[in-house]
Amino acid sequence: MNTTDNISSQFLKNRSTERKLTMKSLSLRLLVCGILLSLLLTACSASQPPAPTAQPASQTDAANHAPVILRVEERTENQNGQVLLHKDIYFTDREGDATTVVHTLISTVPAGIYISRFDDVDITASADEQKLKGLVTSPVACPVVLYPFSLTIEARIRDVTGNLSEPVIVNFACPANPPNSIPSVIFELVLGLGLLAGIWLSFRKRPSEGKPAILSILLLFCSWIPMDFLSSIFHEGGHALATLIEGGTVWSFYVHPFTFTGFVRPVVDTAWRFASAYIISILVSVMIFILLWKRRSVSNLPFVMLFPWGAIIQGLQMLSLSGDAYNIMRITGLPAIMFIGLGLVLVCSGIFFLLSLFPLLGLAPGDRKSLLVVPAVFSLQSIFGMLVAHLFVPGSPADTRYLEGGMIINSANNVAIFLPIVGVLLAVIHITLFRKIYPKLPAWLRTETVNLTWKGLRLPALLAVISVILGLIVII
Repeated sequence: MNTTDNISSQFLKNRSTERKLTMKSLSLRLLVCGILLSLLLTACSASQPPAPTAQPASQTDAANHAPVILRVEERTENQNGQVLLHKDIYFTDREGDATTVVHTLISTVPAGIYISRFDDVDITASADEQKLKGLVTSPVACPVVLYPFSLTIEARIRDVTGNLSEPVIVNFACPANPPNSIPSVIFELVLGLGLLAGIWLSFRKRPSEGKPAILSILLLFCSWIPMDFLSSIFHEGGHALATLIEGGTVWSFYVHPFTFTGFVRPVVDTAWRFASAYIISILVSVMIFILLWKRRSVSNLPFVMLFPWGAIIQGLQMLSLSGDAYNIMRITGLPAIMFIGLGLVLVCSGIFFLLSLFPLLGLAPGDRKSLLVVPAVFSLQSIFGMLVAHLFVPGSPADTRYLEGGMIINSANNVAIFLPIVGVLLAVIHITLFRKIYPKLPAWLRTETVNLTWKGLRLPALLAVISVILGLIVII
């Protein structure tokens, strides 16, 4: 019994051990099968291509409706001595509603040149032309420059819904185009010889009148320099003030007492920015003029002349519809007659008050020395300005950073012809029309003629020297 029990017990143990081994073997098989199945499924899923991602309808439509630039061709034109570069852009637009060529400045050579703006171009091609092959031209008028430069521009075409074509890169390479100074030099030489001959013929028999004429020339020349410096500060200061008020930063404040242009950078293309130059310069000069008119004298002549001369110059700019006046009209659409009327008032009032100050120069109304003194001073101013421009402007920051060197020298050349002509006209008016109306003027408008002395020139001469030094510091 015990033996049988022992055998049975041993049998049961063996069966239990076999069952456990069988379960372990089955579990191991199932695990292996599971691993193999997982690997198989992973391999199958990796071999299948990924499902395409659906593109938003708006992006698909934009791609289908965006204009397409076909090619760009370049043309060069020479118009009155100015080089014009044209980039003819051929394109198609399925909807025929392309409106603008959008330009983005990429780079300049030399690097770092300041470009105020590169305007976009409106597309005038009809809808039918655009659907087949439209044409729009991006032009660049090469300025007067002392060395070659180039602009790299990204051009894209935009339609009425804002869709943009793929960009194309275009390059505008402008050659060196220095100003021609020969006509101005010839004009000044002829005028100078004429003035010297006139002075010699006038004073060879009356040597006593030579000294007063020389004193008049020196006084007007010395007074003109600080007056011109202040005029430049007030005019360009108006531009700078508008830039600061509109939240900008003034990078360059280019003011000086010489006969060429000044400027403020950056350019803020707003009507207020251009009008502020007129407003500030006229208002400030009028206030100084009113305060000093009753005490006008040889010593404060540079300050009293501020308003009369500023009114003449800015009035002529308005009459010619150029400079700031042109930009105001371009932005606001104001009628030209408004500027012509205001310019005429400024010019007439400026001439009247400037001639009223001539007696402080020792030039009585009707004094024929005016025909020599005034043109001689204006000619000397012009020659001095040309010399400064040619000697100090090339290679200066205004030239290398802002490409203004050629324009500055060109303006000095133009003023060398314009300013002496103005001097002749003022002298003629002084000995003719003003001589007749002077006796009829009220006492507060009449100025007594001064007998000039060398001592009286000290303050104007000192102010002139200081102005020249400060101007050269700004330029260099």
